[in-house]
Amino acid sequence: MSARAVSLWFIDSDDPVALLGSTPANDVVAAQKLAEAIYGDRVLVPIVDTDLATAAAAQDPHVYAGWYGRLAVITCSLFAANQPSTLTRTIASIRQSAAATLLYTDPETSVGAFARWENGELRRSFAADPVTILEDNGLPFPLERPFWGGEHPLRYAPGIPAEPLALPFHPQELAEESNRAWLGFRFTRPFGENDLDPARIPVTAFAIHPADYIPAEADWARYQHSKNVGTPGAGSAAPNPVDAEPSPVRRRGRIARYFGFG
Repeated sequence: MSARAVSLWFIDSDDPVALLGSTPANDVVAAQKLAEAIYGDRVLVPIVDTDLATAAAAQDPHVYAGWYGRLAVITCSLFAANQPSTLTRTIASIRQSAAATLLYTDPETSVGAFARWENGELRRSFAADPVTILEDNGLPFPLERPFWGGEHPLRYAPGIPAEPLALPFHPQELAEESNRAWLGFRFTRPFGENDLDPARIPVTAFAIHPADYIPAEADWARYQHSKNVGTPGAGSAAPNPVDAEPSPVRRRGRIARYFGFG
């Protein structure tokens, strides 16, 4: 079973893997400004420092961001896209970067999606579930060759016959491989010997308030308190979805029951 993950990276480093491997600190002020570029006049307030593994799997109304100088990341539900190409203008408006990469995997639907933009132009976007291609723009990257060549075949649950129209790979596995190639890690365990651990990448969660909200001293006090009770990479919990409607129980669909990897 794959991990659920949503992440958008802005890359201006020549070696983002090495940068992340150096366990960089998160510039919370810069991360907040980055996230504010998405929400216009809405007021963002930091509520807890956590890690990317926790943030990317969260399904709450918050936005998570990390800023590491020439590398930055955002994760929120806005980027859970089955057609990544539709985000091109939005991504260009957030931060001008040499490259931007998107990863979206959803175990409930078995959808895997990834995309890469270079200097604001879409270079490649792909999204699919195991039997349906939802988007396929641009030329495949070399990292995709083993997947299309059948080196990562689908695995079926016991007693389930092979789907004759299925792709020769699980799209979530391909999507995570793109993240591994460009950033040095994937979210689904087991990790490879040289993989970085996303639980060691620090990010901050921000609550999103209306434009007329005035942050109070209590907001800052709660955030400071959270810094004393949890540390990134040590199982920091995502914040509770305050004032959010309870999510309905989602039933696993046919595709999710039939397919899986890793």
